[in-house]
Formats: sequence, structure tokens, C-alpha cells
Amino acid sequence: MSAFEGHGITAKFMSVLASVNASTVSRYISDLDIKPLPNSSKRNCRYSFSEARKVLAELIANKKPVSENKKVLSFYNFKGGTGKTSLSYQVSTHLSLCGYKVLVVDTDGQSHLTVSFGLLDNLSLPTLYDGLVNNVPPQDLIINVEDGLDLIPANLSLTKLEVHIKEKTRQENVVKRYLQEISKKYDFIIFDSNPNITTLNRNILSFSNLINVVCETHPYSVHGMSLVMEDMKDFYDQMEAPLPDIFVIPNKYEDRSTTSAEAMSILTNNYGEYLEPNFAVRKSEDFPKSARDQLPISFFCKINSIAFEDICDLINIILKKIKSKKNLFE
Repeated sequence: MSAFEGHGITAKFMSVLASVNASTVSRYISDLDIKPLPNSSKRNCRYSFSEARKVLAELIANKKPVSENKKVLSFYNFKGGTGKTSLSYQVSTHLSLCGYKVLVVDTDGQSHLTVSFGLLDNLSLPTLYDGLVNNVPPQDLIINVEDGLDLIPANLSLTKLEVHIKEKTRQENVVKRYLQEISKKYDFIIFDSNPNITTLNRNILSFSNLINVVCETHPYSVHGMSLVMEDMKDFYDQMEAPLPDIFVIPNKYEDRSTTSAEAMSILTNNYGEYLEPNFAVRKSEDFPKSARDQLPISFFCKINSIAFEDICDLINIILKKIKSKKNLFE
């Protein structure tokens, strides 16, 4: 499967992702004998996902290895509409584009992330339900989306999973035990959680090394943060386990909105230790366009897109948080 066939990214966008000069990218393109897409113009050459990935692996993944105990990421909030799925999609596709091997796991029965990868007819696809209930091996659930990017899809079968997990011993570690071995093949395992307090979400929390709590900069979402944070801390206390790294991501921020500014102020005052200073993902039409076109933002947006700028910043923040001790690069 090639989800982005016929679409590509320019050298300029690659240079921004890698934080290097365009001439550096051009040199790697030449040295690696990277060919542009046949339908791209000479003035604006575009390169396929797999070809661009070869260049960016040299500039990013090979220079910034991932620590083995920092590879499992989740995008979490049991409130719907915060933008978890959108950020899961952008982060997973762009980390893979940067040269990392990524497995993204859709755990929401609404299957929005699965649909984002072009799998519209997903009712017959095997999901975590088949793995955990019917003993289907993990490798038989995985769909290869692109070079270095795999997906375990979701569909409505996941809504029936709760009762089966509760029947198992050490129910909060069922998913971890199931995926532990195959996770060794990947640099990142990325979970898109469902918007509920469920045993499946508890499993995601217990497996995660970095929990990205996505909070819309809106009064309702900010108000619910106290419940989200308290619930997580109570869960880890009950597990007698240390709290993993938590990163609160303010999302859908609007520069000229008083409401957004007030929400950011509350988040900073109450959860400042979990925020990245001066960072929020701003509201942009490029995010719904990405969902509509089923393409990563960097494949269609303008070079001055605030969405692309924020996703680049988000990728860099995540790489900084999960940096391997072997990594000599800041």
C-alpha cells in the first residue's frame, strides 16, 4: 500500500524539517541519486515519501536515535474534539518521513485515524479486538501504509473490547504484553486514544513512555484538564508506578482570541511544568484540509504555513524529550 502515491514533498520543505540549508538537502539528493516524481515540475521538484525519507533519515533519524525506553508515545485526553487524531496523524507521518520506523495504533472505534490513512472501508479489517480476543498475531493486524510507516487500524469492533480486557489477569498491561515483542522492530509506537475513561486507555497509559495530553485552548477543554490529570495520577498511584513524562499540548490556539489567551494563562498557571514554553499548535485550515485530502501537511501546504511551522516545532520537541543518551546532537 502507498497511501500518498503521486504526491510528494519539495527539497525546501525537507530543509525546514531538518533545520538545514536547502543546499544541504540538494547535496544529499544528488549524492543519494534521489529521483523526483515524474509529474513534478523542474522548478518545483517533488519527491515521493519513500525517496524523501532516504534524505531525511541521513539528516535526522540517523543523527538522533531514540532511547529504547522512550519509544512509546500516546496522544491522550478523554474529552473528544481536542485534536488528538489530527496530531497523531501529523506526528506519525512526519516522524516516519524523518527516517524513523513508526507503528501507529488506532484505538478509537470511530476509526478517524484509520480513515485518514485512506482506509475508508475498514469494517472487515482486523483490529486490536482480533488480537486480544481472537489471538490473531500482531503482525497479522499491521497494514503497511508507506515505507517506514505501519498502522494497526480500528473499527467498531473496538467498542466490544472493554468487557474482554476486564476478564484478563493484569488487565492494565494486556496491550503492552501483546505488542511488546513486535515493538522492538520500531523506533516509535504511537497510540491515538479514544475519548473515554476505558480499560483500553488504561492500557495505553501503562505502556506509554511519553503521554501527550492534547488540550484545546477552549474553556471546556481547559476546565476538564484537572479531571484528566487527577485521573492519570490516581491510576499510576494505584499501579505503584512512577508517572511517565507528560507533555501538555495546547491545541487550536488563536492569536487574536481573548478566550485562547485566557486558556493559555490557566494552563500555564496550573500545568506549567508540563508545557513547552511559548509553544501551542495554532488553529489552521491546513489541518482539516489534511484530513480531507488524506495527506501530511507538508505535502500540500505553503512554505509559510503556521500549521507546518507548528508541526515542525512539535516534532523537534518530541525528539528532544525522547532523546537517546547515545545522541550527541541537540
